Parts: sequence; structure tokens; C-alpha cells
Amino acid sequence: MKLNFKTKFFYGGGDFAINIMWQLTVFYLMFFYTDVFGLSPAKAGLVFFIAKIWDAITDPIMGYITDNTSSRWGKFRPYLLFASLPALAAIVLCFTAPDLSQSGKFYWALCTYISFTTLYTIVAIPFGSLIPAMTQDMNERTSLASFRYLGGSSGSIVVASLTLWLVYKFESPAVGFPIVVGAFSILAAIFFFLCFFHTEERYSKVYEERISLKRILSMLASNFPLQFIVVAILGTWMANNIKQVTVIYFVKYNLQLEPYFGLILLAVIAQIMMGAALANLIKDKLEKKNIYILGTALYVVADLIIYFVTGYENFWLLALVGFPSFIGFGMAGVATWSMVADTIEYGEWKSGFRAEGIINASYVCIFKLSIGFSAWLAGIILEETNYIPNAETQNIQTLDGLFLMGYIFPVIAGSIAMIIMFYHKYDSQFYNKIFSELSNK
Repeated sequence: MKLNFKTKFFYGGGDFAINIMWQLTVFYLMFFYTDVFGLSPAKAGLVFFIAKIWDAITDPIMGYITDNTSSRWGKFRPYLLFASLPALAAIVLCFTAPDLSQSGKFYWALCTYISFTTLYTIVAIPFGSLIPAMTQDMNERTSLASFRYLGGSSGSIVVASLTLWLVYKFESPAVGFPIVVGAFSILAAIFFFLCFFHTEERYSKVYEERISLKRILSMLASNFPLQFIVVAILGTWMANNIKQVTVIYFVKYNLQLEPYFGLILLAVIAQIMMGAALANLIKDKLEKKNIYILGTALYVVADLIIYFVTGYENFWLLALVGFPSFIGFGMAGVATWSMVADTIEYGEWKSGFRAEGIINASYVCIFKLSIGFSAWLAGIILEETNYIPNAETQNIQTLDGLFLMGYIFPVIAGSIAMIIMFYHKYDSQFYNKIFSELSNK
């Protein structure tokens, strides 16, 4: 079934709201902890690591809950309505800076961030499960994934281009951050409600009996397409997250361009959106795995050239060579979300029941673990290279460490991801056969 533009647009609006929350934590929370709140880089990284382990545990739990949810609004949409406001309130607390000891700051950061990640999960897992519940058309799923990616990228643009500029309008970052984050939260709440009222679950199934944990584990164990994708995607998200966690430090100290951080992020996100749009344009000509491999190859090759040939001393040369890198990220991201949606039917075909929530949660679980590991690793490297918060300049060891994290780590992770995805054998012909068999039952 074809979906109208309004439905796709407001579904993308849901990811606009999700990414306002998400990108605030990814782009700025580590920096807020080290340079505003006064946490050591190692402790800040540890906060991320512990919180993301907990976050990963709650993902499958929430997936199980959503798969067994029954309401007049569907299985997934109610959570957009009722959980979004508490999650938005929690993120404001993450960006507050009470005057505490080092240990007190650590526990404040840990408790507020864990609270946010838990509430975020309650919203994000159901939202991510909506694509297969809205349509069974493979091309429409790719189109929805593109709108989602474009909406999410738009949220990233708002956060990237305005956050620091607005924060520095106040007397101090400690005052500015919670006010600015609060304003963004109000904007996100509006789009959550619009997404709720303009989407519809047409293909979600609610079973008379709760699906047992044993059946769920059996379904996951037999879902080979999902296993392939999750393992491969771990590489992609490791590459992406290590860049996101360290980008503000790289721009501020390696490039010496902190006043232009918002504009630089704006350009990067625009390139990612171009990649998402390109993936949508070629979806009828290439298999999804090939779109993923092509996108990943683009950023691997570009990052290799930057690290070993161009360096970062000439910003414009760096930007020119890095252009295909972010195009590639966008292409790989769209292909990923669309491929994960297809594994829902494979799981139903193999096991006899649909589990949108638990399958989406399995993917998101790996994604969040990669963030935790990336932030923990970044914190350790900053600490070991003697990073000094708010210094005018950093020592050469810190600068080299930031360059390594931003370009070599993504190359390694992305290369592994491409190799794994190369052996992914489940194509559109295979899935069309499954869809046909399921529709005839």
C-alpha cells in the first residue's frame, strides 16, 4: 500500500524530535561534562559506558513490552504520546550543573543520564518499530526510512547549528545549556504529537496470548538476516559515534574553529541528508546491501585519504575530501533502517509471529552499546593524552589522539562492516517471496 506524503512527512517529524534529544547528548553531553560541569574525561566516558550498558539491557525489555501492547491507538504509537514529555524533562536535567564534589558530579551525571536513556528507550523503541507496521511494500519502506533519515537529519541540523550559538548568549554555559535544551524540548514535544496524530499502524498484530521469552529467543536465534545486519551495523555505528563524540573537540582544538562549529556541523548534516536522498533515488536500481556497501566504501576511502594524505591543516581541502564521506554515511544509514524492517517478516515467516519491537530493540541495543564504548574510549584517550578542559590549545598528543579517533577508528570499523555485509545473501527477490507467502496465509 502506498503512503501519502503527509504520513511520510510526519513520520519523519517523529525522528526530527527523536534526534533533537539524541544529538544533544551525542554532540554536546560529553563536552558539557568535561568543559562545563567539570568532570574528568575518564569519568565522563565512564558515565556514558555504564549508562549505555543499562540502556542496552532495557531495549529488549521495551521491545517485549511493545510487542505485547494492545490499545485503541495500536502497539507503538501510544508511547509517543505518553512517554515523550518525561523523556524531554529528563534531558534538561542532564544539562544542569549543580555545585557538587567530583564524586557528587559523577553520580549526578550517572543518575540523570540513566533516567534519560530509560525514558528515551520507552519512546524510541516503539517509534523505530513503526515502519513495518505502516507498510509491507519494500520500496515504501525505503521511502519511509529516507523520510525518517531526512527528518532525523533536520533535527540534527537544528541542534548542530543553534546550540552553542544560543548557549553563549547567556552569562555562562552552565546557565545557557539547560535553558536552550528546554526550548528544544518544547519543539520536540510538538513534533512527537504531530507524528502520533498523522501515522497509522496497518499491519501490527496483537496476539491473544503473550509471546513467551523462549519463543522470542528462538525467533532471534533463527533470524539470520537480522544477525548479519546487526553485526555489520556495529561497525558502521562505531565509525559514526566515535566521530560524533569527538567532533566538538576536533573542531575546537585541531581546526581552531569553535566559533564556526554550528556551521561546520550544518554542512556535515546537509551532506548526510544528500546521501539519504541519493539512497532513495537508487533504491529501485541497487539492492539494499549494495547501497550500504557503496556508502560505507565512500567514507572509508575518504577518511584514509584525509589521514594519510591531506591532514587537517588546510580546512577547505579537508572539507572537499571529506564530502563523499558524509554522503556515504547517509546512504548506509537509510539502507540499514530499511533492511532491519525487512527482517520483521523473516522472523514472522520462520517463527509464526511478528515481533517488531524486539527486533528493532535488538538493533538499537547494539547501536547504543557502540555509543557507550565510543564515549568510554574517547574519555580514556583524552585522559591519557593529558587533555586540559577549556585550554586555548592542547598538546600534540591530544591533537594526534583526536585525529586518530576521528579518522582511523572509523576506517577499521567500516572495513569490517563491508566485509560482513558482502556475505549478506538475502535480497529483494527473497523477501518478495516471503511477503507473498505471508499474505496468502
